Amino acid sequence: MQVFRVSPSHEVSARYLDNRRLSKQVLELYQILRVNLSLLEILDTNTRYRHHPIVNHIYNNGYPYITDTFELLVACDLEHQRRGGKRSPKFREDLEALKQLITHFSHEDLWSDEPLPPFYVFGEDKIYGNAAYDLYVQLLNDKWMNDTIPPRCGVKFEIE
Repeated sequence: MQVFRVSPSHEVSARYLDNRRLSKQVLELYQILRVNLSLLEILDTNTRYRHHPIVNHIYNNGYPYITDTFELLVACDLEHQRRGGKRSPKFREDLEALKQLITHFSHEDLWSDEPLPPFYVFGEDKIYGNAAYDLYVQLLNDKWMNDTIPPRCGVKFEIE
């Protein structure tokens, strides 16, 4: 489970991902948010990923970064759709329900509206701070070099 962020900008991070990882990122962010909301006892769902480092990072010692993580999910989902990616009507309904819950829930005491701090986790490496962005660029580039299927993203741009 990863949250690939190559920039503080969610849109830049979404555009950087190849189609396969972008699609997977939407699903993983959805799962991470649901686990965090379940840990807050707002949802009743499986919490088997509770001890995963990225889930713990977003959980933020019980005051999770729900709002900004959801904004990253939205940016990834919009980029996925822009590229022609499809989701089932059921998943669309699930995303809409999650949006309604997050945007209409009185949460001041339950979760943070602060930006999700950068965090890189891969294997035993756990790096906090802006260096995480560059590490994800390198990790993605390494993965693309080793992929047997060429990455497709259809967008050329420079990272800020």
